[in-house]
Amino acid sequence: MLLASSIIASAQCTKPVIFDTDWWTDVDDACAVRILLDAERKGDVDVLGICISAVNETSVKSLDSFLRHEGRSEMPLGIDSEATDFTGEPCYHQLIIDSCDDRSARDNADCADCVAFYRQLLASSKGKVDIVAVGYPNTLARLLESGADKVSRLDGRRLVKRKVSHLWIMAGNYPEGEENNFTRTARSRSAGALLCSEWPTEITFLGHEVGIRVVAGGRLKEEDLLHKVLARHGSAKGRYAWDPMTVMLAISGDAGKEGYRLVRGWNTVDPETGANIFREDPDGRHSYVVMTEPAEWYAGRLDDLLLSAAGYQVSNRVIWNVL
Repeated sequence: MLLASSIIASAQCTKPVIFDTDWWTDVDDACAVRILLDAERKGDVDVLGICISAVNETSVKSLDSFLRHEGRSEMPLGIDSEATDFTGEPCYHQLIIDSCDDRSARDNADCADCVAFYRQLLASSKGKVDIVAVGYPNTLARLLESGADKVSRLDGRRLVKRKVSHLWIMAGNYPEGEENNFTRTARSRSAGALLCSEWPTEITFLGHEVGIRVVAGGRLKEEDLLHKVLARHGSAKGRYAWDPMTVMLAISGDAGKEGYRLVRGWNTVDPETGANIFREDPDGRHSYVVMTEPAEWYAGRLDDLLLSAAGYQVSNRVIWNVL
C-alpha cells in the first residue's frame, strides 16, 4: 500500500499541459498524440485540451475519432477558425473517420475558436500550465494578441505570463535556417515572428535538424490504426520524429535525460520569409536542443513507447500482445 505522502508526491508530479497541433498533412502528429495520452494514463501529465492550428472540414472529426480510439473521449478541443488557408490535402483524416465509425465524434462547429479555448483553459487553471506545440504558431500568436474579456481581465500577454510555465515547440532550424512550421504561409511567418519577440515565458525549440535524423513508428503492428495512418501517408516503415520527440521532451522537462544539451539565447523569425536566426546569450529566454545520443537511441525509445501504449509489452526489443 502506498503511503499518503507518496500519493501526494505523485499527484504533485502531474504536469498540466495543453497540446497544439496542425493535425494536417503529416503523420508524426498522430504518433505524438499517442505518446502524450500514454503519459496521461501513467499520471505524468494532465492534458487540459488540444488545439488545432490548421483547419479543414474533417479536422475535428478525425482527431476526436483518433482520441476516442486511443481511449480518451471528451477531450476539450479548440481550432483556429481563421486558419483555413494552409495548402495540402490531409491523406489520413478520412481513414481514421471510416475506421472508427464513431457517430459521437465531434465536428469543427462543436469546438471553440482558439482564442476562447486558450483563454478559458488558462484562466481556469489553478496553477501554471506547459504548452506543447508541434504545428503552426498562429494559435499562440492570436492568444498573445487577445484582449481582456469576461473570462479574464488580463490581456493575452499578461495571461500567458501569469498562467504558462513553459512553451515547448517544434519549429525552426538551428542555429539558423528555414523550417515548415515558421515558413509555410504568410500567417505562420508573421505568427512566428510575433511569438519569438513577444512570448513572455521560456521557450524550448526542437528544430528540423533534430527530428529529420530520427524515424519512429516502423515497428507498429499492421492491425494498429496508427500503422494504417502511417502507411496511408507512405510512411509504413516510420516517419521523421519531430513531433513525438518534442512531446517526450516536454513530458520529461529534463533535456539531459532525454538526450539533449541546451543552447540558450534568443530566437528571431523574419516575418517576410519565416527564416529563423538564433543568437546565443546565457541570459536568453529561449533555448534549442542539440542531440547528444545516436539517432537509434531516440528511435528505439519512441518505438517502445508507441508499442507499449498500444497494448504490447516491450522487452529487449521482443514484442508480444497482452490485450
